[in-house]
Amino acid sequence: MKNIANFAVLIRSIMTITLVVLLIITLAALIFLPFSKALMKDRQELESNPMEQKFNILISRINKLLMGGAGEVIKTSDPRQVNLFDENHANMIIRFYYSTGSLSIELKYKYYQVELVKKMQFDDMRHAESFRQTDVANHFAEEAHAAIIDHQAKVGSQMGMKNSVGDFIFSKSETESDDSDGIGMIRKMYDDFSHQQKVALVNLVRQVYSADNTETTFRNHPMLSNTLLSLQVNLSEADSAWASSGRQGIISALQKDEDGKLTIILTVIFPFLQGMTERRAEAFMEIMSACGYPEDEVNNEAEKMILMMQMFSPS
Repeated sequence: MKNIANFAVLIRSIMTITLVVLLIITLAALIFLPFSKALMKDRQELESNPMEQKFNILISRINKLLMGGAGEVIKTSDPRQVNLFDENHANMIIRFYYSTGSLSIELKYKYYQVELVKKMQFDDMRHAESFRQTDVANHFAEEAHAAIIDHQAKVGSQMGMKNSVGDFIFSKSETESDDSDGIGMIRKMYDDFSHQQKVALVNLVRQVYSADNTETTFRNHPMLSNTLLSLQVNLSEADSAWASSGRQGIISALQKDEDGKLTIILTVIFPFLQGMTERRAEAFMEIMSACGYPEDEVNNEAEKMILMMQMFSPS
């Protein structure tokens, strides 16, 4: 009887281990299969539309801004990666890597043999149109420019140099005044907003959208990256402001004034109100009221905007 009892314990142990192994395999499959499908989609997509063609507008724009248009696209053995290199500025190379719908752009820049690495990732790039590509290129070039200037200053200071500005091509005005593709026009909409107010707009979206969604869902919203690019705000800035002042920071920054910025506020929030629930509507109206905008005024302005969009939208 003792042997039978021991055997039964052994069988139960084996079954437990088997169930644990099966659970691990199942979880791994749930994680890996969507990722592998996305990789297969990348491969099929890049076979017919290679990297240098798919992101031609973006790569050309970065080439113009950071290499004076002299850079050459260098293909690699990996179809998901191309590099941008100018032999006349051999201290700098830019790497573009595309995977599962996201594009990472990495700058490597050496100043007196001290290397700077600046890397940024842009999501939802599978169907990036010309506006999106140009805006991403401008955003990366501006961030890279600031990082390079800071790097030169730090290295120069360590070496005791009085003037640490190195051989680097960049014209900030290039990214500020380009109205040909609508980017300048979109950004000029926010000219009357301070940077603090732009950060508050991002956190307004966070507050309202998170009323019936998780923080992760907010961060993964397909329109968030476009909103950040248009406002020229880093999500890390919004995170810091949210952590330090939360809802009150939004209310303080977006208080109604004589100019009235309700139309622009609605323009920013509209994409995040699709499929709006009662909780999201209440959260929006509550914070607008706290900012000094009565509910009737918000509703009237929203109705005007909806009518305008219907007039100009294709039938």
